[in-house]
Amino acid sequence: LIFSNASTAKTAITNIMSTAHQNFNKQVKKTSSNQTSAQQKEKIQRGIARACASVNDLEVAAEYSKRLETKLLQEVDETYSRKETDQIRLCIKSLSPVTNSYSSASLRAIDQLVSTLLPRIRSIINDAVGQESTTGFSLAGGSSSAVNSIKMNYDLDDHAYEMTQISEGYINRLCSSLDEMFCMFRLYLAPRLSDVLLLGVIGAACKRMEASIRRCQITTLGALALDSDVRFFINFVKERVDSTKFSSNVALYKSCNPLARLGQIALLMNVDDLEDVLDLISSCKRKGHWDLKLDDAKSFLNLRKDFEGRKVNELLHIPGEKE
Repeated sequence: LIFSNASTAKTAITNIMSTAHQNFNKQVKKTSSNQTSAQQKEKIQRGIARACASVNDLEVAAEYSKRLETKLLQEVDETYSRKETDQIRLCIKSLSPVTNSYSSASLRAIDQLVSTLLPRIRSIINDAVGQESTTGFSLAGGSSSAVNSIKMNYDLDDHAYEMTQISEGYINRLCSSLDEMFCMFRLYLAPRLSDVLLLGVIGAACKRMEASIRRCQITTLGALALDSDVRFFINFVKERVDSTKFSSNVALYKSCNPLARLGQIALLMNVDDLEDVLDLISSCKRKGHWDLKLDDAKSFLNLRKDFEGRKVNELLHIPGEKE
C-alpha cells in the first residue's frame, strides 16, 4: 500500500511545496492580530520545514525500496536454487519501477519549487546587476557618482578597473542574496535534493546573468573583470553543494548547462586576439566542453569594443558549419 501511492504523494507534496514557497516569496508584514514579523517568519519556516520533510520522505522511500529489492534478491539466491526462483525474482524486481516512481516524484517536487522561486530569483538578479545592465556606480571612463553600489558594468578603463578591485561588486551581493534565499532549504532538504535545488536555482540565475551580459559593452579589462566574477560565482556554487562529485568544473558544468555557458562566455571574451577564437572553440569542442553556437559566439565577441564587428562576422562564418 505504501509503495502504490507514489503518484498521490507526488501531487500532495508538490502542492505543499508550492503553498509554502508562495508564502516565502511574500514580504513579511504585521497582521491585524499584532502578530510580529519574527512570528510570521517562524510560521513560514515551519511550513517550509514540513514541506521539505515530505519530499525527504519520498527520497527515503526510494532508497528503502532499492535496498529492499537488493536484500530480497540476495536472500533468494542464498536460499533457493536458480531454477526455482524465476517467478520470485520477477516479483521482487517489480520494486524497481516503485523506486523510480518515488525518485521521479521527489525531483518533480524540486522542479516545482524552482519554478515557484523564479520570481524571487529574477528580483535578486535585477537588484544586483541592474535591469538594463547599467551601473549605479559609473566606472566607465574613470568617473564615479555618489552611489556606493556597483552594478554590472564591464565597459572599464584602467581607473574603473582598479575601482572594481577595491569595491564590492554586484556578484558579491548577488551571491549573498541567493545564499539568504537558499539557506533555509539547504537546512531541511536531504543532501541530494538540496544539490538538485541549488543547481536549479543557479541555472535560473545564470540565464538571467547571460541575458544581462548581452546588453553590456566590454573592454579588454572588462573581460578580465567578467572572468573574475564568473570564477567567483563558480566557487560560490562549489562551496554549497554537498556531493563531492561536483568538485570539478567539468562535473558541475555537466549538471548545470547554464553555468557551463557562463564559463564558456567568460573564456571566449578573454581571448587576446580574434585569431585565437577558432583554436579555442575547436579545442573545447574536442573535449566536449563547448555549448555555445556560432551565433552566440558572434554576439558576445561583438560586445568587445576592441574587436571590429565585420572581422568577427567574417571569422566565424564557416561554410557548412551548423549554427
